[in-house]
Amino acid sequence: MEKNENLKGQEIIKYISKTLPNKPGVYQMEDHQNEILYIGKAKNLAKRVINYTSLNNLTRRLQRMVGLTKHMNFFVTNNEIEALLLECNLIKKHKPRFNIILRDDKSFPYILINKEYKYPRLLKYRGAKKIKGLYYGPFVSPSAVNYTLISLQKSFLLRSCSESYFNNRKRPCLLYDIKRCSAPCVNYINESEYKESIEDAKKFLNGNTNKIKKKLERQMKIASTKQMYEEAGRLRDRIKSINQIQKYQSVYIKDMRNIDIFAIKMHEGKSCIFGMFYRNGSNYGNKSFFPIHENNVTEEEILESFLYQFYSNKEIPPKILINLNSKFFKDAENFLSSKNNKKIIIQKPLTGEKHKHIKLAENNAKENIKIKKASLENHKNALSKIKEFLKLSKMPERIEVYDNSHIQGKDSVGAMIVVDQNGFSPKNYRKYNIRYDGQKNPISLSDDYYMMKEVLNRRLKNYKKDKNIILPNIIIIDGGRGQYNKVKKIFDEKKINDIKLISVSKGRERNLGREIIHTDNQNINLKQNDSLLYFIQRIRDEAHRFAITSHRSRRKNTAFKSIFDEIPNIGPKRKKSLMLHFGSLQKLKKANLSEIRSVENITDKIANKIYDFFHS
Repeated sequence: MEKNENLKGQEIIKYISKTLPNKPGVYQMEDHQNEILYIGKAKNLAKRVINYTSLNNLTRRLQRMVGLTKHMNFFVTNNEIEALLLECNLIKKHKPRFNIILRDDKSFPYILINKEYKYPRLLKYRGAKKIKGLYYGPFVSPSAVNYTLISLQKSFLLRSCSESYFNNRKRPCLLYDIKRCSAPCVNYINESEYKESIEDAKKFLNGNTNKIKKKLERQMKIASTKQMYEEAGRLRDRIKSINQIQKYQSVYIKDMRNIDIFAIKMHEGKSCIFGMFYRNGSNYGNKSFFPIHENNVTEEEILESFLYQFYSNKEIPPKILINLNSKFFKDAENFLSSKNNKKIIIQKPLTGEKHKHIKLAENNAKENIKIKKASLENHKNALSKIKEFLKLSKMPERIEVYDNSHIQGKDSVGAMIVVDQNGFSPKNYRKYNIRYDGQKNPISLSDDYYMMKEVLNRRLKNYKKDKNIILPNIIIIDGGRGQYNKVKKIFDEKKINDIKLISVSKGRERNLGREIIHTDNQNINLKQNDSLLYFIQRIRDEAHRFAITSHRSRRKNTAFKSIFDEIPNIGPKRKKSLMLHFGSLQKLKKANLSEIRSVENITDKIANKIYDFFHS
């Protein structure tokens, strides 16, 4: 878009709006330094943008934004849905100061009945729905999905293991012994009986719990009459599991089988949106959201922006209950209906059970915003303490903490966590698989000094060339004076003077509370009740947790690597086909050429290579 350096605010908006098409799209307002102030969507770009020239119709927040606007950029889209998706992606990427930003927008898990196999598998699944099967959810609360999954295993005895594990069982695993699987892997249940269990699980997840309970009760009575008391006991336990999950999740309110409830409350410029989520008559979890926004924004603006961003990548229920006047949400209602290709109702209930649920959500929002506010105050106090301790000129905006994890040098991982002015920032966490770069001669694979050196060198590699690299104010490493000196040497080589470095080592007898803080010229023992020591311990422990989790993940992934990876022209797709067909490497080794050729995705030429590889 052409930029006119002589115009600003209303004038530049009025000038640009004359050139805009009457088409849907996204507009982007920028200040004199080309910093993005605000990103918005429009059904009609020309009509939407010209509205910003009528200051009397704008909130004080938007008036200030218009006054700072120096440039504008535009993106035309095919329709309003595309405009919404683009707007949400751009807001997530740029985080403009005048936008309302949903911080926690990750996808939620589903329960999946995977129908790719002869004996369908029950599992927790997150991500794009690429696997053939039935999806139930989304579950907003991790505890809700885990509790439901375990209860389903107890109630219907469905397998949860991978296909390769399933195909290689010669006797039942532990899940059979604790009555959470019927062991179809060793034919303890036939295919028709297992399919009946799958059908019962589907009915249960669709809300038809009473039919399933009555069926199991009939079977229990028959077993008891025939003096099959062990079988009757198993059926009794399954009924008990269904009763437990029903008591935990189910809701008996008309029109609340598939519904989302949101209540917003503000406290001293901060807001909390508390969500309650119901699917097929069951509560699939509750969650608090804390959007980022300026102080003078209204509750209506926050909730409307939240709904757009929240549902940009999620399924929408037919009804959404809110605690604000629904007349302010007609545009959102129409838009979400258009996105979903069916009518979506946004409603504020005034009486009855739905109103009670809204009041419950409101009370939760009030309490959570107070807790969040107190937590932020404590965090700011901790940042102020570390600022004073390290004699910084300003409050630290970013702290990076590093740790390593390995088992005797195997699958070594370096981990970095980030703490910003709002607390831990998981989206900025990074893990580094240790590569031992440039090591011509073998070194000890469990050399912690080397690992920290490699991680910091990789982290700070292009910090002078790449202006987009955000450097921390403070780096904290796990280790003693030796680790400190290694990293300080890297700082000296790269001429880094504006990052404060400290290391944290265990004290005498490695007891908690006796940690030693190493700085440039001091080894400091803080008092055990010092809030600064508690803060350093907490972020050090988070780095340690993340390092161990990353190491376990890498170890798990490398455990699945096999001789398959050494066979030419065998990629992930063919590897999967071979594993599904043979179940194990040993069976593939014993297979003849015709058996290998019968595998899906394996050509005659590739089959010959596989056979020759094992029989050369």
